Amino acid sequence: MTLVDVATDGAIGTLTLNDFPTRNALSRALLGELVSGLALLRERPSRVVVIRAAPGAKTWSSGHHVKELPTGGRDPLTYGDPMRGCIRQIQEYPGVVIALVEGGVWGGAFELVISCDLVIASEGSTFAVTPAKIGLPYDLVGVLNLMQSVSTGLIKEMLFRAQPITAARALQAGVVNRVVPASQLDAALAEMAADIQRNSPLVISLLKQELRELGAARPLSAGTFERLQAIRRQIYDSDDYREGLQAFFEKRTPKFTGR
Repeated sequence: MTLVDVATDGAIGTLTLNDFPTRNALSRALLGELVSGLALLRERPSRVVVIRAAPGAKTWSSGHHVKELPTGGRDPLTYGDPMRGCIRQIQEYPGVVIALVEGGVWGGAFELVISCDLVIASEGSTFAVTPAKIGLPYDLVGVLNLMQSVSTGLIKEMLFRAQPITAARALQAGVVNRVVPASQLDAALAEMAADIQRNSPLVISLLKQELRELGAARPLSAGTFERLQAIRRQIYDSDDYREGLQAFFEKRTPKFTGR
């Protein structure tokens, strides 16, 4: 059984997350199939790509596959991490990538969703960013991706509280583009995709590149980067990081000490 189903309908390609046992956790295998699916849809080519879970899913994705995170002494989120690579492929895809969200979006899956160009969500969807809940030192690129799509006040609340927000609040904050009843998700997607396909694919590809480059144009000195990386190294080699992972596997609330 594949972890990501690939389908095409004319110029629209659909990638459906299909790992029910893990609630579509972002494992190396699933992310690898997402990247392969995007490469296949580039060749066809698909001017609109939809990333979704199976209709009726309670969880769109449970986020990072925690069992695959290193237990300590090694950076869990590097440039070569499968999730980083997958997000880059989504951002660099020449057509429009739409996240069609039904159910809960957790942890790293939130960054994956907002790295898509557009987001359509069902009314019952929720969104949470949870690195602080398991002691995971989020990386600079990931935080920048969050800042580009979410207002500073809201992303601070989401990161510090690690609690889900509703689809209605996400819409109000501009995190998602449309919120509709679950029964109308496909109709909303069809309407948006039809509008996009009437426009110039060359111009859309250029606009995506311009938006991406301008959004990332934030100066950061080498010294500041190294200082933040040093703090991250202290965290992923800390007692708190090990406690966060252990508590997750033991299904209990972690007891963080700040050490």
